[in-house]
Amino acid sequence: MHDPRAALLQHNSGHWQGCFIRLSGEGREEERFPTTLQIEERHGIVETCLTYEASGRQRSMNFQTLPHAMQVSEEGGWSLGPSAITPFGWVGELCVVNQQQRRRIIVRHGFHGLEQVVYVVEALGELRKLEPDAPLVCPAQIRGDWMIWQPEAGVELCLDTRDRQAGEATLCGLRWRDQCGRVRQIVRRYDVNGLLEPLASDWP
Repeated sequence: MHDPRAALLQHNSGHWQGCFIRLSGEGREEERFPTTLQIEERHGIVETCLTYEASGRQRSMNFQTLPHAMQVSEEGGWSLGPSAITPFGWVGELCVVNQQQRRRIIVRHGFHGLEQVVYVVEALGELRKLEPDAPLVCPAQIRGDWMIWQPEAGVELCLDTRDRQAGEATLCGLRWRDQCGRVRQIVRRYDVNGLLEPLASDWP
């Protein structure tokens, strides 16, 4: 039986070297900055500490049970965000894990569409050779109601760039196919009433 908390710890624990790349609503790099992220379980508490290397500023989150609206796949991929949304903006965070590497996105939806995406490349080992070339510009294509950005080879971000109205379902997704053909993906979906849908394995 799938144990989301155990899957999260199994695939995400460790000391991650990171590169955060802030993108505009058009998929163009605005800035990037190095980070480190420590994830561990101590005395039954999951402890996370993100450090911004340039400033030394830290952000921590500790929890014993998973946040109510957190979704975790069997491969350790996860998403965070509100349990219900309105048309007036929401923020979602998604992560997929492939052995010693992770890809993450933090997606900010504003009052009139997509405002900003932060694309994150992380590794348990050497990160430098994995960072995308700067400045990053994401090729984009339309797929139905959604926009697909490709920040690097094999990675797709499925985004809702519409000026969304009440009664319209929405989503954001992250898909990564590595050089060996392994696919890791996660999609956070909200129905026409703005309620979070169960995690599903299909890709938009």
